[in-house]
Amino acid sequence: MGSPVVHFEIAGPDGPALRQFYTDLFGWKIDVQGEEMGSYGIVPANEGGIGGGVMPTTESMPVRSYVTFYVQVDDAQAALDQLAGMGGRAIMPPMEIAPGMGSIALFGDPAENTIGLYEPPRDWDGQMPPKGDGPPVAHFEVGGSDAAALSEFYKGMFDWQIDHIQDANYRLVQQESGGIGGGIFQHMEGMPPNHPSVAVIVNDLQAYLDKAVTLGGTALMQPTEIPGGFGSIAIFYDIAGNRISLFKSSE
Repeated sequence: MGSPVVHFEIAGPDGPALRQFYTDLFGWKIDVQGEEMGSYGIVPANEGGIGGGVMPTTESMPVRSYVTFYVQVDDAQAALDQLAGMGGRAIMPPMEIAPGMGSIALFGDPAENTIGLYEPPRDWDGQMPPKGDGPPVAHFEVGGSDAAALSEFYKGMFDWQIDHIQDANYRLVQQESGGIGGGIFQHMEGMPPNHPSVAVIVNDLQAYLDKAVTLGGTALMQPTEIPGGFGSIAIFYDIAGNRISLFKSSE
């Protein structure tokens, strides 16, 4: 069994404004934690997806905004050590989130995407916080100039089952127990720079895309059918410049 993707993170320089954007757009009930967690806004694991966080960045961080996701592992340090010889690199060593909440670490993959690791606390019972009722984050994406090599990297790191969808030139990462599935795409000329992203399942792509624009976001891609009958997607930039996808399954 592979390592599941269990948490997403969206960050920008104005944390309160970013939280309000996603509250207004998706109806997410974001619980803001105290100073010990840097005013971190926790998003519940809405039905069909995973939980996440919306947080402010600081001037000391290397980027002003970002989206990433976290892969659950038994031993974060062992996972970082595994990067040696695989083309990745450790970015942040394991760090306890807060007492009883486990630890996180960060690494860079061969395409320079920054990805998180989450190591649960040893006495964790596997129970997640109560689910909300907003649109769920149910898919992750990561891309690079050599999608085939990137796919092999993630297979080696996390034992993911990855299927190449030839019609869409897209590598579909199968969902692991407790997490969500995702995709690895080939970065083409003219695309935005490599950054991880997440997709939110909605029932009306155009309505949510229009709403994102009304709230200060920017439409990047209008609703488009995915080859192979997988459904449709639209893409927008949020108010911090983060790329987020909207997904609607085929009828």
